[in-house]
Amino acid sequence: MKTKDCEHLEYISHIMDSVADGVFTVDRNMKIMAYNRAAELITGIPRESAIGKACHQVFRTAACFSNCPVREAMEKGKPVLNREVTIQNCQDDPVPVSVSASVLYDGEGKPIGGVETIRSLRRIYAIMDSVPDGLFTVDEGMHITHFNRACEEITGVSHDEAIGKPCYEIFRTEVCTGACPMVEAIATGQSIQREVEIIDRTERKKLISVSASTLYDCAGKVMGGIETVRDLTPITSMREELREKYTFRSLVSRNPVMRRLFDVMEDIAASDATVFLHGESGTGKELFARAIHELSPRRSGPLVIVNCGALPETLLESEIFGVRKGAFTGATENRPGRLELCQGGTFFLDEVGDLPLPLQVKLLRVLENHEFQPLGARSPIKADVRFITATHRNLEEMVANGTFRQDLYFRINIVTLNIPPLRERREDIPLLVDMALQRFNMTYNKKVRNVAPDVLKLLLHHSFPGNVRELLNLLEQSVILCKGNEIMLEHLPRSFVESSIEAAPPETRRSGRIPTVEEIRAVLAAHDGNRNDAARELGVERTTLWRWMKRYGLSDT
Repeated sequence: MKTKDCEHLEYISHIMDSVADGVFTVDRNMKIMAYNRAAELITGIPRESAIGKACHQVFRTAACFSNCPVREAMEKGKPVLNREVTIQNCQDDPVPVSVSASVLYDGEGKPIGGVETIRSLRRIYAIMDSVPDGLFTVDEGMHITHFNRACEEITGVSHDEAIGKPCYEIFRTEVCTGACPMVEAIATGQSIQREVEIIDRTERKKLISVSASTLYDCAGKVMGGIETVRDLTPITSMREELREKYTFRSLVSRNPVMRRLFDVMEDIAASDATVFLHGESGTGKELFARAIHELSPRRSGPLVIVNCGALPETLLESEIFGVRKGAFTGATENRPGRLELCQGGTFFLDEVGDLPLPLQVKLLRVLENHEFQPLGARSPIKADVRFITATHRNLEEMVANGTFRQDLYFRINIVTLNIPPLRERREDIPLLVDMALQRFNMTYNKKVRNVAPDVLKLLLHHSFPGNVRELLNLLEQSVILCKGNEIMLEHLPRSFVESSIEAAPPETRRSGRIPTVEEIRAVLAAHDGNRNDAARELGVERTTLWRWMKRYGLSDT
């Protein structure tokens, strides 16, 4: 009998040594009773040195005293599966392992100890550490079970410090207490993507993009969550550097013509010469006027703006030159004009081409004599102002047609800046988009970071008859409608999309057009519901097709 028992034990020992995972058993006092060959390889400690010792003396892990899987299995009477811990091998090197523990019973079903399997995760961790994005996993209690090297770099917290800690202690972000992507992913079973701001170990704020998903075990049971983390701080810094490089005051451009204008602005502003800004509506003439004023010696004085095309002729004269009491019926008090209010500052006459001929004569006198006379006044007033005028009209043609005075044209045309339309400087569109998103995010408390590639294609090929103003209005509407962090085609007005596609090259037309619900149904039917093939035929990404289907209520098609 004894011989058979020995043979039986030897047979079991051979079986254990054939198992690829480390296996060991302990008695109720946590003393090691059996210890296979794989456990020797993982720890570097031979069987004869391990048998009889307390398991914490062999494996030396932080979990040994506070979160021991074997002890927990024996206390609860049920297995503990796939817990990640770091043990110390015989050379004091950390070895990441996954452990599972169960209760060990005798022949009569009485618990006599525990059995634990250990699997080295070094290869898996090496793969994870080679991923450029941060990657970490949590258990169902939101305690970190893995933390790769990129996560260490992003947070400044080491792997050993992070393991076992609640993830909110490591990332310290505002969403941790209310809108945690990981909690939402585990609760819904869906992948959650979001941009959040964390605080790293040095108390520095960082913008990161996170993507969280549910983590399942081999039986399909939820065992926690996994999240990838991408540091957007370098991208944000690059954007800031780019914006700084191509920004002049509130103007942005990388266009050579615009850059030459920026180069002469300070010299123009330093003089008191009259400046004439010519450009189409919406090109930013007022921004140029403001920049000249802010750079000039008159910057401490007022900048007064009058749009000659916005007021009727009957009001325009009194608005510019002012009115004295009794000048006409209804003039019951002295009312200073814009010129009088502009003393010591800059007077900007926008759309000067709309100025009526009688007022052109009066304006010429102001420019030549530096004085003006309010309606009903007995004596003129000195005009200590610097003039900037602007128009989208062709004043040379108007002079030839007799609708604009030639002497006034020569008087305002001392320094001329011709501002190119947006269609002639398309390279500025990405910069303007970035600037606009930053502005409208602050205005509407949004977090829109960029526009989708197919949206940018349409913007780059649109003619923009309304120039920068049209682009900004379009983006403002899109930011208001966008609920995520990226502007999609569905956030743009349909009329804009259709008109832009007509002017776009064939490849952009195909990917930019939003098809009708009937067209989507037909394409899906032609491909037996295969979304990949349908998206390929429509010339869009699969995710874009999915958004269109969701928009039309075809998500279950």
